[in-house]
Amino acid sequence: MRYLTVSIAIWVLASPGTAQEARVLKMHESWVGGVAFSADNQLLATAGADRAVYIVDFKDPSRKRVIAGHRDIIAAVAFAPKGQRLATAGFDHWARIVDLANGKAHTLDRHRGAVMAVAFAPDGKHLATGSIDATVILWDTATGEPAHTLTNHRSWVNAVAFNKDGLLATGSSDNTVRLWRGPTWTEFAKFEFPEGEVRALAFAPDGKTLVAGVRYGSIKIIDVSEKAVTTRKAHAADVWAVAFSPDGKTLASGDGDWDRPGDVRLWDTATWKEKRLLKTTGEVLSLAYSPDGRYLAAGCWDRSVHLWTLDARAKPE
Repeated sequence: MRYLTVSIAIWVLASPGTAQEARVLKMHESWVGGVAFSADNQLLATAGADRAVYIVDFKDPSRKRVIAGHRDIIAAVAFAPKGQRLATAGFDHWARIVDLANGKAHTLDRHRGAVMAVAFAPDGKHLATGSIDATVILWDTATGEPAHTLTNHRSWVNAVAFNKDGLLATGSSDNTVRLWRGPTWTEFAKFEFPEGEVRALAFAPDGKTLVAGVRYGSIKIIDVSEKAVTTRKAHAADVWAVAFSPDGKTLASGDGDWDRPGDVRLWDTATWKEKRLLKTTGEVLSLAYSPDGRYLAAGCWDRSVHLWTLDARAKPE
């Protein structure tokens, strides 16, 4: 039955639609903590609390896979910048790097708590993982061995993100965002947000702007070079997910309040005015744009994945 569902989902991916006409995919048996598109624009990965990762092929409906290996909830998923390697984060205290071409995997098991976030460095040589044990580990992706452990946070690390130049941002339930620079991975900036925990992070494609999704509905717009912060009240509930479009002109943010339907809002990054409101059927836990900017995917609490086909010709409302 799962395979039938995946096949239908691929047909939906190929269907025309608009940002107001989301296609709802229900492949998972529980909430969807992560969504990600491959760099070649061919694959969509979804990760769920059912301990499964689904890989959906855009071009060939006969190619469909379920990736197993975790012993508990999978909270996040990320594709490597090049090739077909996939990283996952689990409540079993593991992260995993899987080569989709040959099925070989590294299990990364040094954390002492659930792993909440994963992100590949732009050169693909390191993977950052954030855990509820308050640490961030940078792993050598070739060997699966830890290269650096960052210990400055004082609570759960919920989000990690690299910019195009390899700068690392980490966001935590200690209400901070911290910036780190390699190769020594020294912290060089900290931003404190007394109003709430940091749930999500995303860098703009040019690497100059970082957005943090914060509990109780706000987003923080951080100018990395100036170390200046602008706050915008974006949602009524917690902001669990943020993602920039590939051209950097739009930010998507998603919210939710437990089992209530969430919203996805699209923001014009030139003015930070709202362009569009997209409705979902469940709390929005994850967001991702396809590399060509045509699709926006949202993983939700009600086990659904919402997929919008974005019209590049559409003007801001």
